[in-house]
Amino acid sequence: MEQKPDPEHRQVLVVGAGPSGSTAANRLAEEGLDVLVIERRQTVGNPAQCGECIPAWAEMTDAFPLVGKDPWLEDYWKFPNHILGQHLDWMRIFSPYMKEYSFSLDCYGAHRLQFDGYLADKAISKGVEIRTATELKKIQQQKKLNREVYHTNEGSFTADYVIDASGSLAHVARLRKKGHRPGVQLPTMYCQVSGHQSDSFDIFMGSVAPGGYAWIIPKGEIANVGIGVRYSNLDVPLKQRLDKFCNELGVKIHSYGGGWIPLGGKVKSAVEGNVLAVGDAAGLVMPSNGGGIGQAIVSGKYAADTIISNLQKDTPLVDYNKLLNNSMGKQLSISRRSKNLFWNLCRNDVTTELAMRLLGTNGLRRAVDCRRPLIII
Repeated sequence: MEQKPDPEHRQVLVVGAGPSGSTAANRLAEEGLDVLVIERRQTVGNPAQCGECIPAWAEMTDAFPLVGKDPWLEDYWKFPNHILGQHLDWMRIFSPYMKEYSFSLDCYGAHRLQFDGYLADKAISKGVEIRTATELKKIQQQKKLNREVYHTNEGSFTADYVIDASGSLAHVARLRKKGHRPGVQLPTMYCQVSGHQSDSFDIFMGSVAPGGYAWIIPKGEIANVGIGVRYSNLDVPLKQRLDKFCNELGVKIHSYGGGWIPLGGKVKSAVEGNVLAVGDAAGLVMPSNGGGIGQAIVSGKYAADTIISNLQKDTPLVDYNKLLNNSMGKQLSISRRSKNLFWNLCRNDVTTELAMRLLGTNGLRRAVDCRRPLIII
């Protein structure tokens, strides 16, 4: 009987090569750690699973002031122009009856293929190994070594530390059957289109996307148009709703994609044993606006810092939770409460219209940026 080879052991195993995973790997490799990143997709960043909006550094630090005190992140955020796509100066939110509310914004409609690829290449340049088309299938305890074995379609691995950067469904926590997973998942579908020219990030509320929202994010010659609908409101297929929306816009569809956006807020703990969850896997998406790429990058850096400190100073891994809570916890909590308030008030087009008119531009901006609590009297 042929004996199975022993699992390959690495100092750090990162599951997922999105922005959070590549950022964590980059930082760890800078300190000389042996890092392997496994990515289920054949090509990093393709297909994308979101609206592809990247906050500028000023926008990010305005929302999360403590993040702005990290010089490593400030330098890391100096992304080259060719991967950022189109700069967006405005956000426009349209009510069910097409009343427009607009305010300034500082972000980019980016191409995730180029953006994620750039971050992955940057990590590789520091000595990180990334294996694509490598999908995590099973995790089991190996009694002989007292380690968890991570089985993929391309071999098995053990590691001293694991970073779960697998996205909103948190596959590591799911397969381990340990730890916390993000709740309240919003099913989404998007498409790449041509025929839409704008310098604003547009959001549409109401029956176009019941219990959710539709969006248009320009990226130059093309735009990302998408829709997210609350699961309980999925009376018709998402693609049918998206096609109807695009038809009304008069745009040409080139490709489709989809995924889930976790809108339940940060998980109770992003640490379980030797596993640290980052990005969407830790629920670090703003529930009131769906934005998560900035928080993903920050969490990747903080997870790496926590591992480095654990190795060098024997500090506990649960310190990672403190870093997340201190830097982003308040804003994420406000965002979750704002989302819950909207879901309770906006049950149909009439109540959504009334709520938006009551809030006005300033109130809607507070609901989106979540720097201060949203209160409706």
